[in-house]
Amino acid sequence: MAAVAIAVLADLHFGPPGALSERRSEIADLLLARVIRRLNRLHHPDVTVVLGDVLDDGSGAGAPDRLRCLRELLAGLDSPWLVLPGNHDGPPDRFYEHCPRPPDIVEVHGIRLLPFIHDPEEPGYNARRLRSELQRFRTAREGFGGPLVALQHVCLAPPHTPDLPYNYVNAAEIIDAMRAAGVRLALSGHFHPGLPEIVQDGVVFVNAPALCEAPFAYLLVTVDGDRIAVQRHALAMPPHLRLVDGHVHTPFAYCSENLALERAASLASDFGLAGLRFSEHSGQLYFNRQDYWSGACLRSGLAAARPEDDRMGAYFDALAPLRRAGVAVGLEVDCDFHGAPVLRPVDAQRADHLIGAIHSLPSLEKPEATTARLEQEFLDLLTRFLQQRCPVLAHPFRCFQRAGRPVSAPLMARTVELLDRTGT
Repeated sequence: MAAVAIAVLADLHFGPPGALSERRSEIADLLLARVIRRLNRLHHPDVTVVLGDVLDDGSGAGAPDRLRCLRELLAGLDSPWLVLPGNHDGPPDRFYEHCPRPPDIVEVHGIRLLPFIHDPEEPGYNARRLRSELQRFRTAREGFGGPLVALQHVCLAPPHTPDLPYNYVNAAEIIDAMRAAGVRLALSGHFHPGLPEIVQDGVVFVNAPALCEAPFAYLLVTVDGDRIAVQRHALAMPPHLRLVDGHVHTPFAYCSENLALERAASLASDFGLAGLRFSEHSGQLYFNRQDYWSGACLRSGLAAARPEDDRMGAYFDALAPLRRAGVAVGLEVDCDFHGAPVLRPVDAQRADHLIGAIHSLPSLEKPEATTARLEQEFLDLLTRFLQQRCPVLAHPFRCFQRAGRPVSAPLMARTVELLDRTGT
């Protein structure tokens, strides 16, 4: 059997801001969207499980809408997925009016997942498993020789596990039933810090951290025969790295979908960044949407800009209140088809920083254009553009990649030479 990768998310607590400041319920949708993007682009799990408390208040007026929002986000996963309710999510039957209910056994790539969704809550935020539910372990084992994985919201671990304030009141009985059926792995949420995996008598107990609290972590659990490996990943950057995001767009961008200035500045701190730099496209601030996307901006440069389309002043005025230690306001400067910056000197002086960018080439839309011709066009534009002393060049080869054109090693080497020669 090939190794099976399980992405494990827990405790989103989606809802309005609450009394617990560390619980970032109000950005749970954003956190989930970011995790999904990472899973699809980097990890490629075979299945994704969400282990409950997806809402902060399942009885609240906005609960159905929030569940639908999360369901739509989860539908963007490349992997199959399933979601369990937690103690904050309300009755399972009501919960599953808005999310797909998993069957008792979910088989994925030779393993069987057993979601337990009917465990009654016990005092102290603990839980209990019914005797009728314990029979499911034996049922799942019948005629099946592969790994079995128990899924639940409340922490399941050996009784009296140190540093774990929650558990099943009949944990010993559950674990005996698991061992009898050869269940090798239990995945739980509920305890927000999470715990390192616990191994006892061949059973691995994993408690996933809460996605809603910094550093916004999730797990990737790999089942490879008898071996189980657990990796913890976090959306937040390690603060000691002092990383700065120097390429942050704004609602002024024509590609903007859900950008908000104050929220972006706040998220930079949430995600462990030492600072951020707003950097809007200069061409989009001088030209209207149609003229920018049609390429008129790059073909004609600043000479074609019309005063009635100029939003440069509005941009700097809107972002002025955000300027503070760690937050800068600058521009991503378009390079026109003559190698000139699409930027007036007076506006350059208003910017805290400038980032140069070549977004297209004159011949890029011509199918007959050879790679050699495109590379020479790029190098000619870049040579002239770098003479303008733009200190940073963003995504130099994006225009090739988006057009499905190759980026050769010699082109990379020549680009590096030009950057070095000009001190960029």
